[in-house]
Formats: sequence, C-alpha cells, structure tokens
Amino acid sequence: MRVRIFACFLATFVANGLARFGYVVLIPLLILSGKLSEAQSIQLGIAVMVGYIFGSVALNILQKYLSLESIAKISFLVVALSFFACFFDSLPFIWAWTWRFLAGIASACLMVLSAPLCLSFVRERSRSLVSGLIFSGIGVGVVFSGFVLPHFAHAIDWAWLFLGGISLLAFLVSSTSLRTLYPPKPVAKREKVAKTPYFFILLLISVILNAIGYLPHTLFWVDYLVRFLHFSNTSAGASWAFFGFGAALGTILSASLAQWMGLKNASIVVLLLKTLSCVIAAFSTHLFWLDISIFLMGFGTTGNLTLTSTMAFHIMGKAHFVQASSLVTMSFGIFQALFSFIFTFALGHLSFYFMFLLCGIALFISYLVLLPIPKTVFQRVS
Repeated sequence: MRVRIFACFLATFVANGLARFGYVVLIPLLILSGKLSEAQSIQLGIAVMVGYIFGSVALNILQKYLSLESIAKISFLVVALSFFACFFDSLPFIWAWTWRFLAGIASACLMVLSAPLCLSFVRERSRSLVSGLIFSGIGVGVVFSGFVLPHFAHAIDWAWLFLGGISLLAFLVSSTSLRTLYPPKPVAKREKVAKTPYFFILLLISVILNAIGYLPHTLFWVDYLVRFLHFSNTSAGASWAFFGFGAALGTILSASLAQWMGLKNASIVVLLLKTLSCVIAAFSTHLFWLDISIFLMGFGTTGNLTLTSTMAFHIMGKAHFVQASSLVTMSFGIFQALFSFIFTFALGHLSFYFMFLLCGIALFISYLVLLPIPKTVFQRVS
C-alpha cells in the first residue's frame, strides 16, 4: 500500500506540481527569451486548464475499457510526451498548444484518480492524513520548479527535456507499482448515476469560486513579479517556491486541522487564509509581504483540495467517490479556464490591485456557502 500511495503522490507531483504550476515559472522566461510572445506564453498555460475540462469526460469513457490504474499510467506518459513535444519550438504554435491541451486532460485524470486509487483502502481515521500526503506532491513540485527552472533562463529548451525526463521516470514508477484493483466497468453493468445531494452542490459552488479566486496567484505570479514589479528571475522563482512550501504544508496541516476541529471548520480556516492572501497581494508590492501572500495561497490551495476531496468522499460515499471527484475536477477546470481567458484579456484594462481584490471577494463567498452544511454530514460514509 505504501508503494501505491507513493504512486498517487507522484500523480499530483506531475499533474499539478509540474504540468500546471511548474509552467508558471517558464512564462516570463519564454517571453524574455523571445521564444514566445506574451499572448502565446500565457495561452500555453491556459491550454492545460482547457484540457482539465475534458479530463473527467475522457476518464468516464476510458474506464469502460481500461482499469483506473491503466488510465493513470497512460496519463503519466502523455504528460511526459507533452514536455518532450514542446522542445520542438520550430513547429507551429498549435503543435505545442495541442500537446499542452492533452497534458491538461491527462493531468485532470491523474488528479481525479490520485485519491480514489488509494483512499478506499485506508482506514477512516487515517484518510485525511493520507490525502494530505498524496496532495503534498503539488507543493513539492512547485518548490522544485521554483528553485530549479529559473536556472534554465538561458537554455529554456532544455527545461522541456528536463521536465519530460522527470515525468517519464514517474511513469516508469507507476508502471511497476500500480497493481490493477479497479478493473474496467462493462457498459452493460454501468452504475446508476447518483443523485447530487444539496450539500454536494454547495461544495461544488465553493470549488468554482476557488477556481476563480486562486488564478492571479497561480497563472501570473512570476510574470507579475518579473515584468510588472521588475524583480529578478531568481527572486521571482524563489517567491514562487513559497507557494510550493505553503502547498506542501497545506496538505499535511489541513489534515491535522481536520482531525482536531473537523472537516468543515478546517475548510473555513483554509478559505479565510486564501482570502487574506488576496488582500495582502492587493495592498502591498514589498517582496516580504508578497512572499507571505503566495505562501498563504499555496497553503490554502492544497489544503482546500485535500479537504474538499475528503468532504466529497463523505457526502457522496465510497460507491460514488470517483464520480464526485470527476464533477469537482470538471467544475474546477471549466471555471479556471473560463476566467483565465477573462483575466488574460483584462490584463491591459484591469490593474492587478482590482484583480486580487475581486478574487479575494470570490474566496470569501466560497467560505460563506459552506456554512449551511451541517458537521454531521462528515461523520458518516455511505
């Protein structure tokens, strides 16, 4: 089981830590090196988010013919190939965009499967902790990206090969450690679609608001520091690493918070910290406070992800957990992609001050919508 948990940790490390958040470091490097224009560089970041939307649909189709473990292995390989494909920058831009889009689909599959592939086999009292360990892969990936990728500023092409090589190693590990426990589901025996409980709808609304609220930090942060506030690549990369430190701590400490004060109260604390992060970023351009802001956003992002996954498990039950994870991932993907386009378009018309403030309001509302959910919901699993 430990090897299986490690493979699930690698799923979040590759899917979000490298494919999604690792690319944030590359945006200003690609622009300043002349490899891509500002619009193209940001579009490659959005391509992954667009792919996220289709990840759940792809998973629902594939699991009729493949085991969940096989889907995870294929997803690892697709992410690795997408990095290698971006190395060939002499090809038309649509080549890189398409591969980043495919990486988004694969990343969504990995994020959906990372918890279901092992949480069902873990004792209830340990689920929050194991969930935290799994999603800590995001933070580890961000820290790794923040400290290592800025050193590729003068050899940006090699960054793609480097990231592809690491993802390929993760694929090889998953190939040997994920034994099939979830075989394909025959079409004739397809499960009935579970009715969506009211409390799960509230959870989805909170997820959607989180998808909007965290975007300026997780799409523009390094570019904001380098090209708008004129910090060096190294300083901006180190600042982004604070997101990773926060993300790594967020998964573990949010699990401890959940055991101490309950899932709902822990979620409230995490969402208020994310709100505070946006407020700090809106009112300060001093690097110390910006580091605090990005640290809190990292802590809140993975903390919220860990707690949301566990709350979905309790609300929907073991039988419908994969379905619930798919809905959460798809909803998150749709709105982060939509508002990524909106915020990118608004860059020339809306200051970062108003963008951070707007997102802080969205995150505060995401806390409010959880208030009607009774704590007793999280004390049972059907």
